[in-house]
Amino acid sequence: MFLLFLLIAALPVQSFAAKDQSTLGQRTYWDRIMERQASKDILYGMRFLDSKDYNRAVQQFSKAVLKAPEDPKAHQFLGIAYYWSGRVDRALTEYRESLALDAKDPQTHLLLGIALAWQSDVPGAYKAFERAAKLDPKRADIQMNLGSVEESLGRYTDALRHFRRAADLDKGHPLYQYQLGMLYRRLGREEDAAASLRRAVKLFPHYQDAILELGALYERMDRLEEAREMFANAVRIKSRDAVARYRLARTAILLKRTDLARSAMNHVFHLTPFDRGSGLALSVSYGGKAPGSKSEGGGGEGKREARKKPSKGPLDVLRRNLSRIPLDQEAVLNVDMAFLPKPKIVKRRVDEVPSSLKQALSRAGRPEKITAGASKEFTLLAGSAAARRTEINRILDDLQKTLDTAPVDSETRIGMNLRFSEKASGAGAPKDGKRPKVSYQPRDVGNDLGLWVIGTAWTAIVEEALASEKAPDEDSALWHVVRGIGFSTLGRADDAAAAFGEAVRLDPKETLAHLGRGVAMVIRGDEKAAVAAYRKALELDPKNKSASDGLKWLLRKDVTQ
Repeated sequence: MFLLFLLIAALPVQSFAAKDQSTLGQRTYWDRIMERQASKDILYGMRFLDSKDYNRAVQQFSKAVLKAPEDPKAHQFLGIAYYWSGRVDRALTEYRESLALDAKDPQTHLLLGIALAWQSDVPGAYKAFERAAKLDPKRADIQMNLGSVEESLGRYTDALRHFRRAADLDKGHPLYQYQLGMLYRRLGREEDAAASLRRAVKLFPHYQDAILELGALYERMDRLEEAREMFANAVRIKSRDAVARYRLARTAILLKRTDLARSAMNHVFHLTPFDRGSGLALSVSYGGKAPGSKSEGGGGEGKREARKKPSKGPLDVLRRNLSRIPLDQEAVLNVDMAFLPKPKIVKRRVDEVPSSLKQALSRAGRPEKITAGASKEFTLLAGSAAARRTEINRILDDLQKTLDTAPVDSETRIGMNLRFSEKASGAGAPKDGKRPKVSYQPRDVGNDLGLWVIGTAWTAIVEEALASEKAPDEDSALWHVVRGIGFSTLGRADDAAAAFGEAVRLDPKETLAHLGRGVAMVIRGDEKAAVAAYRKALELDPKNKSASDGLKWLLRKDVTQ
């Protein structure tokens, strides 16, 4: 389970820490001038943080540290900028430097714990959170972080105490109700879980994660119509969320609402770089499944596809896509990575009461591994083909170093979002004046609550549905299409190809199945097969925009050659 941490939103631009009165006479006029200038640097740095321009924030806070090296806040803010720019090692250095100057600042201990948790140093993170809690026991976010670590270690009683404490300290924050609900769900206390999740949604009606979890909970409780309402609401709030569309389509089929299922899936297969609609690209969601592993389910053509040599990885796909961006076009690439163990779900018997209690008991007392990840931003500048190749290689080298840190037994989830900058001109500029955009994320849902570490609980929402024994008709092509979408959101290209292949075998004229095969091939990195699948979909449905737009992107030439 990937920990969730609350963004410390109240980061005041504080004055420098008061110095010992005995040293005041030793300060020169130049010292005071330098400190005032450093304060301005902190102010400007905070503005860059607010606008998510993390590299410029690093520059400003670095100036502050150079001008006032004994100010703990300057080091703290520099650490924050380093953290958000993906340089966590440097962030840790600055946090420790800040604590050397002011060991009683709970904020810095909290930040230190977050960075250590990101690096999977669970004992270190917990120790930092405990220190922060002793210094400020009434901080709700600190209580929540303590509970998050305890939950990941299987210490559910302690976690429940801290989550309840957080919710009591800050009754108006939806995240604490959400976390409490998730723990109740894990313990099999489904009614309590539903109550907490409903409170979270009441506090924040657009809390899409809570709505999605509530829908999954209702379906587990066999309240299918309520589940459908929740999933439909989740899709309305975040139309680019393939997970919400997958669960909505699946529940619709269980309710024999095939029309609704098709409607939900029509907007999933979208691979265009100039995306102005509600489509969602699944191109480089990547599950780090071991090469040669067997595929689940499916048959016929799907099984043959699953035996093909897998892709070298998501970076090969990313390289090809970046190489297609026009040379006179500037772009910004955001990458989110998560490394996590594959969830182990206990299937319930047909005669068993629909509850997650069995799952909770099967895990009780067994510590779960803490996973890590990264969030990075890169800029591709306009220039020559050689310069573009250099920039792409720099980006891929950076990302590969992060991938190399993934635990051996983990799976990798990568979300990539590419947007064109305002400096677009010439062939790369849109003719209608609107800024084009391409998304590669299976869950392009943003970070509404400003979490410092993005959660991956949504993978369990997909995994539990894929493992479920509920199926209205195993020979339904549409059912296999829906399963294929579920596998695609997890980046499991072989399993997705098998499911879509089985759908094609059952109904060769099912356009959605061919679109799905195209997506599976893109995830795998087999663009030739993806093109063939999209052409077949377009042949069956000449007006299908997802197929035509996907082909345009797949057939775009590499401009760096």
